[in-house]
Amino acid sequence: MVEIGEEKKRLGFVWKLRNYFATGLLVLTPSVVTIWIMIRIFRWFDSILGKWYARLFEAIPFEIKYYPGLGALTLVIIIIMTGYIARQYLGRKLIAIWEKMINHVPLINRIYLAIRQLSDAFAKGGGLIFQRPVMVQYPRLGVYSIGFVTRDCQGAFCEIIGVEVSSVFIPTTPNPTSGVIIFFKRDEMIPLEMTVEDAMKLVISAGKVTPDIKLPEVKA
Repeated sequence: MVEIGEEKKRLGFVWKLRNYFATGLLVLTPSVVTIWIMIRIFRWFDSILGKWYARLFEAIPFEIKYYPGLGALTLVIIIIMTGYIARQYLGRKLIAIWEKMINHVPLINRIYLAIRQLSDAFAKGGGLIFQRPVMVQYPRLGVYSIGFVTRDCQGAFCEIIGVEVSSVFIPTTPNPTSGVIIFFKRDEMIPLEMTVEDAMKLVISAGKVTPDIKLPEVKA
């Protein structure tokens, strides 16, 4: 009986260690992964100009030590100065001349235009083009998916279709960077009382992380 009791104690101790390990892993993983990603982004950002600093310091006859972060700091200053100049009258004129020149270069003008439109979407929308989350019937009637309205129909596009529609991005799970764009009529979309961030959590977690909100009742 004594041996059985000691065996239970050992198993209980091992079980506690296992639980502690699992809890510690769950607590540390988000922080460690976040720090790792930030370090990778910083190194990439710093290397853009950092490699040029390294070559410059090698060419100088006297020794100058390169400090990590110098490239990132310089790039930030350049971006700020560019933003300042772009808001001035002369800067706007120079940008207009530059874009006029780019528009006359085949292939490059299409690439530049696509990147410029995406950049404008970030600047005007305060983030990627997701305006609001909605529920739509996809991939067939009676089956519901969560999507994100990227744009409400405007101008000639709506006139050609003949009805008011909105472009809805329906992401895949658990990778929301891929998905499909489908155009739905306004009355085919059910608005969700949640933020874009909460809806994205719901998609990434495959429905596991559900915001504390009440989803709308689906009409039969």
